[in-house]
Amino acid sequence: MDTDGGMASDPLLATLLDVRSLFDPGSALTLTLRGALDALGQRSSVAWVALAEPDGGLVIEQVLGERTSELPELSVGAGQGLTGNVFERAAVHWVDEYVAASSITHEFDSVIEAERIRRMIAAPLSVDNAVLGVLSVGSRDFGVFGDRVISDVEQLARRASNALAIARAARANATAAALAERRRVSEELHDGVGALLFSLVSRTERLQRRIGETEVGLEVGALQEELAEVSTMVRTLVSGWHQSATDDVCAEVTGIVDDFERRTGFDVLALFLGRVPRLDAARMQAVTRFVGIALSNVERHSKASRVTVTVSGLPGQVAVAVFNDGPAPAYLVPGVGLGGAEERIARLGGSLDHQGDDNVGFTVRARIPV
Repeated sequence: MDTDGGMASDPLLATLLDVRSLFDPGSALTLTLRGALDALGQRSSVAWVALAEPDGGLVIEQVLGERTSELPELSVGAGQGLTGNVFERAAVHWVDEYVAASSITHEFDSVIEAERIRRMIAAPLSVDNAVLGVLSVGSRDFGVFGDRVISDVEQLARRASNALAIARAARANATAAALAERRRVSEELHDGVGALLFSLVSRTERLQRRIGETEVGLEVGALQEELAEVSTMVRTLVSGWHQSATDDVCAEVTGIVDDFERRTGFDVLALFLGRVPRLDAARMQAVTRFVGIALSNVERHSKASRVTVTVSGLPGQVAVAVFNDGPAPAYLVPGVGLGGAEERIARLGGSLDHQGDDNVGFTVRARIPV
C-alpha cells in the first residue's frame, strides 16, 4: 500500500511554465524540488537536481532539505551512485535501502550517511532523447516507495525537463538575437561611419596640400589628426565586436543562420546534435567563418531550395556540416574564402572535406578537435 503523500500537479505545472521561468531555469528547478519534498514529506526528505557537464558527468546544482554541506556542487560521474546510474541509463530508478543496494555503485556512501538518507529515487531530466540532468529525492525514513510516489517523481521530472528546455531555448534565442544585432551594428559602423570618416580624412589631406602652411592649414591638419583618431577608434570597436563572440557555438551559428535567412530568403535549418562543447576563441572563429563562407557559396553558386547546418558534438571533436539539396558542382576549386577557412581549420589540427551527388545534394564538412 502506498502511504506516501501525493501532490497537486496542475498549479505546479502552471508555475513551472510561468514566463519568469523562461530566463531563470533555477526558479523552475527549485519549484520542482519543493514538489519532490512534498511527495515524500518535507521534514524527512532531501532533494536535488544534478545537471550535465560538457565532460560527460554531472554537478549537483540545487539542493533543498540538506543537513550538511556535502551535496551542493558535488561532482557525479556517469554511472556513479543512483544519480549517475539514472543519468547513464536515462530511466527512473530507486533503492529502498541505499547502503545495501547492489544495483548501484557506492562512491557516495559517506555523503548519503552524513545526510542520514535511507532510501532514494531518481528520474532523468530529458528532452528529445538528450538527458539534461537528474532529479533525485532521498528519504530519511525507512520504507518502500509506492507506485504513487514513483509516478509523482516521474511527472515532476518531465515537467522540469520541459521548463529547463524552454529556458535554454529562450536564452539561446536571446543570445542569437543579440549576436545578430551586434553584427548588424558593426557592419553599419564599418560601411557607414567608417567610410564617411575615410572620405573626410582624404578630403582634408587634399585641402591641406592646397592651402599650405597657413593658419587655416594648421587647423585643417589638426582636424585631419582628430578624424584619423576617430577612424582608428571605429575600426578598433568594430574589430572588438567581431572578436567578442561568446563560447556558445550553438548561439553563434544560430545567429549566422538567422542573418543568412533574412538576407537571402533561403530556408535554412540549424541542427545541434550531442553535447556540443564550449569553444575557445580560435575554434569559435574557425567554425563561424566556415559556416558563413559555406552559406555564402550556397547563395552564389547553388540552385538549392533547402539548406541544413548541422553542428555535432563528437568524442574529441566538433563536426560542422553545411548541406544543400542543389546539384553537386562539376568540380570544386576552393576560392579565397573556403581556402582560408580550410587553412584556419588545418592550423587547429582539423580537416575539411566535401561530398556531393546530383540526386542527393552537396555537403561541405569541417572537423575540429577540441
